[in-house]
Amino acid sequence: MKIQTTISLAPEDLHALNRILGVNGHKSLSELVEEVLRRFLASEQRPSYDLHELELINRNADRLNQEAEDVLAYQIEL
Repeated sequence: MKIQTTISLAPEDLHALNRILGVNGHKSLSELVEEVLRRFLASEQRPSYDLHELELINRNADRLNQEAEDVLAYQIEL
C-alpha cells in the first residue's frame, strides 16, 4: 500500500525531472522519486551494515587469524 504525499519543487527542477522522465522511460514522477529515495535510503543504511560486519570480524579476529595460519601452514612452511 502506498501513501500519497505532496512535495514542493522549484519550477526548473520539475521541468528537468519531466525531461528525464521522457528520456529514461519512467512511468511517472512518483516512480522516479520513489526510486531515488530507495537508493538514498540504501546508501544511508550501508555504513551501519559495514560497522556491524567490522564488529563481527573484530570479535572473531583471533579465531579467523588462527584459521588463516592453519591454511597457510598447508601451503608454506611458517
